Amino acid sequence: MKHRNSLLWVGSTMLTVVILAAALAGAISPHGPTEQIYRDFALAPPSWTHWVGVDGVGRDVLTRLLYGARATLGIALGATAIAVVLGTVLGAAAGVLKGWFDAAISPATDFLLAFPSILLGLVALTILSPSPTSVAIAVGIASLPTVVRQVRAAFVSESAKEYVLAARATGAGQWRIAALEILPNCAGLILVLTTLTLGSAVLEAAGLAFLGLTGQPDVPEWGMMLREERSTFRIAPWLCVAPGLAITWTVLSFNLLSDGLRQRWR
Repeated sequence: MKHRNSLLWVGSTMLTVVILAAALAGAISPHGPTEQIYRDFALAPPSWTHWVGVDGVGRDVLTRLLYGARATLGIALGATAIAVVLGTVLGAAAGVLKGWFDAAISPATDFLLAFPSILLGLVALTILSPSPTSVAIAVGIASLPTVVRQVRAAFVSESAKEYVLAARATGAGQWRIAALEILPNCAGLILVLTTLTLGSAVLEAAGLAFLGLTGQPDVPEWGMMLREERSTFRIAPWLCVAPGLAITWTVLSFNLLSDGLRQRWR
């Protein structure tokens, strides 16, 4: 039990730091993320004045990291909402209706799972115009097959249990049973899937931004920061290390939180 609580505590604490950084960015830093007011200190290393240094055009890197948390978390939240909500609906429908609907959804899900999620995101972005919103939609679509498969399996498993059979014996309809009986018992799984999807969405969003697909170079997004500073890695490695550590910290916090929730809901 102590181990389980420690996972939840550590993951929650790490995630709280990221959320507070995003929420209090304007209060922590007196400057905007695009203000080039330190041009005389371009590529300056970390110091007491600039804790994470200054980039090549005179922008404070810590400020950009703080505002970048907003952009990265915003994309990840949007993508996760799409994947979890739509995936739960489709997975539940496949598990409850079965028949032709399940016969159509399951092979399609297996087919999409054969491709890397970043590739599915790239395909989605070829249809959409590059923007943070488009990246969120693309990452959400790429994460959808995993959620559909997991939710469908859970609904199929729960459908065979005694409490569902008892509800059917009382004359309850399929959708009533799915919404009032099965869904509450799958809440733990859906919560775990949500935290896992958030972690993978942060990585995928950063990857697509690194490829320059956000459409807004001035937006301080962690993947975009890596893209902008990769050419200065030899002379100013801290400019790449900082957003890389921010991504690692955030993904690790979601993974620890997911592990703690998974063990608690067993």
